[in-house]
Amino acid sequence: MLLLAAACGAPRVTPAPPADFLVSAGDSTYWVTSDSAGLKLRGVPMMLARVDGRFHELYVADDDHSYPDALFVGQRLYRRDLVRGDSVEIMIDTVVPRLALAYAKAHPREAPLGPNEDANDDPSASATADIELLGVHGPYVSFEYHVDLESHAGERRSSYHRVRRGVLDSRTGAPVRLAALVGEAAARAAEAAGEKAWSGARDSIAAGASEEGRRRVMAVAFDARSFSFEAIDGVPQVTFALPGESRGGSAVPAATLTPRAVQATAWWGAVKPELPHGPDSLRTWTRGAVTVVAREEGDGARLLLRDGQRHEFRVGMIAAPVQRIMWLDSTVDAESRKALRRAFSDAAQYSETSRVAAARARAAAGLTALARNASLAPRTPVARALPHGPRTLHTPRTPCTVRTPRRGTA
Repeated sequence: MLLLAAACGAPRVTPAPPADFLVSAGDSTYWVTSDSAGLKLRGVPMMLARVDGRFHELYVADDDHSYPDALFVGQRLYRRDLVRGDSVEIMIDTVVPRLALAYAKAHPREAPLGPNEDANDDPSASATADIELLGVHGPYVSFEYHVDLESHAGERRSSYHRVRRGVLDSRTGAPVRLAALVGEAAARAAEAAGEKAWSGARDSIAAGASEEGRRRVMAVAFDARSFSFEAIDGVPQVTFALPGESRGGSAVPAATLTPRAVQATAWWGAVKPELPHGPDSLRTWTRGAVTVVAREEGDGARLLLRDGQRHEFRVGMIAAPVQRIMWLDSTVDAESRKALRRAFSDAAQYSETSRVAAARARAAAGLTALARNASLAPRTPVARALPHGPRTLHTPRTPCTVRTPRRGTA
């Protein structure tokens, strides 16, 4: 009787609401499951996208064409279908291979580096390219593309840096114009407003600059093709970025204009449920009676579940910022779930070395002397099927570098 009375007097433990979803945060993806067995959280260094109901991994691979005294490292962006396992190249840097070819013609007796050979610590010439993902919205990927070139002969050094933004269709690898996302009329209005904003900012900057500074500022032209796509409280935003170039100095960041709200076309309806509401410090997603909360704490974010009675349940700490949630509901079939489990197991084996491969490439020196022999304008990438299975690729696998776009600065 005493034991029964004690049991009856014990407080009831409220179970966490049932939920099953993927969280895209930082350069990682987390799988959260809440069921009768409890709350489970698993994270891996992998970037996922859902296109037409299928899950795809986005990853970059270094494209190395180096020589003993010349470093040439570009990058390629791939999309891998998790169910089929095949990878398709959707973006390739063409600047570095062209410069490497020019170097080979100028130095016919110099052999390329072998797989296990290292370049000199201070090569006389180098060219590196880097692809950074800024955001994924359905099939559309916003990116920032950097080229860094340097060369030196004795004490004389020269450098060249270039940066631009863009959006590509991960299904085809084709570059996307703003009109394809928001319609012709809305695109013309946004582009005109962006050009006007830059004109005013340019005149203001030039007024207080030196003669040389004024000349450089006035030479920067607005480019409607250089933009990225994002969302604030579920509302689509376009951010125009001015393609930047510099010589003799450090790498240049992309100068961005203030994000401008636009009205996306029908494709946005499938994307909106993945996007959060609220500021970066407290983001929320609601689906039925379940609310997911991402609260920034230090360098990360605390993930919580909230039920219909506003009871909160701690899930765990994850990377920040938290960008998207992909709900795993009844539309996700058994084959896709199996593919997700396999992909999470594979991604858990990615080494820390591979995760920083992109940073290594950016830190390397660049090449200027050969720039005169090749155009620096990136060519349109062409998608082409590669051998089945990620392990058949001859390039190292690297999770994509993901960076949250900065708010408007110009």
